[in-house]
Amino acid sequence: MISRRGLVLSGPALLLGCSHGRLSSPQLASFIGSLPFETADDGLGFSVNGLQGRVVLITFIATWCFPCLADLVTIKRLASLYGARGFSNVLVGMDLEGRRVLEPFAKEYQLDAPLLVADDRIRSGNSAFGAIRELPSRLLFGRDGALVVAFSGVTPFQDLARLVEAELARG
Repeated sequence: MISRRGLVLSGPALLLGCSHGRLSSPQLASFIGSLPFETADDGLGFSVNGLQGRVVLITFIATWCFPCLADLVTIKRLASLYGARGFSNVLVGMDLEGRRVLEPFAKEYQLDAPLLVADDRIRSGNSAFGAIRELPSRLLFGRDGALVVAFSGVTPFQDLARLVEAELARG
């Protein structure tokens, strides 16, 4: 798969929209606005203000999804390596049980990224990208707020790191 900026990723692409129309390409601000603002850890609102001007990776996960659990190591490593340079992770939990299962999950795995609780609207496919058909699914936005790439499945750390580094270097 090739990102909009020409970087190559191994692994399957996440299809965005139907084949009869153009692929949707929302800006980070409009996409974040479509996400739920309830967080798993405290149920309080999530503030998107701190994401402006940052490279942001949004990952859709579930507690029952083994590939998602395996990917948590990669997500934490990216934050550790690139957080100080302007990178942020945002996780969206797709579990039907919502906060009831996501809160203990966030504590158990000591997540250092916000874990938002997907609502029925998101789980039924009413997001800026339509249905999330595979977990984990990711959206990477550049500092300018533009979508860089969307993809799903387990992705090698090196591929994600290369994408993040390239976006951070774009300034």
